[in-house]
Amino acid sequence: MAALKPSEELVAASFGVATVVSVFGSYTASVNDLKSDQPSHQNTSDAKRAAVTSTAIISGIALLAKSPTVFVVGGVTILLEYWQRAHANYTMPKGAQGS
Repeated sequence: MAALKPSEELVAASFGVATVVSVFGSYTASVNDLKSDQPSHQNTSDAKRAAVTSTAIISGIALLAKSPTVFVVGGVTILLEYWQRAHANYTMPKGAQGS
């Protein structure tokens, strides 16, 4: 049973999304920097650390709010942020030639 009204869940989920984005922004290099470098050059441990930290924060927020919606929205945000950095790390910019 959710302890929050739907409008309050939306606020809590938005807070969770903002927290995840800020954690990834603080712990990892920008996506543009990852994309412009050679593929697989950046160490992915920063993104993994950001994902674990974000998961702990989102889990805490969801438990305090007693809302599975906050956990699901936060989890999807973590997956998207991690995938975005992994994709940027393992692809070559169009037109760039490897040396």
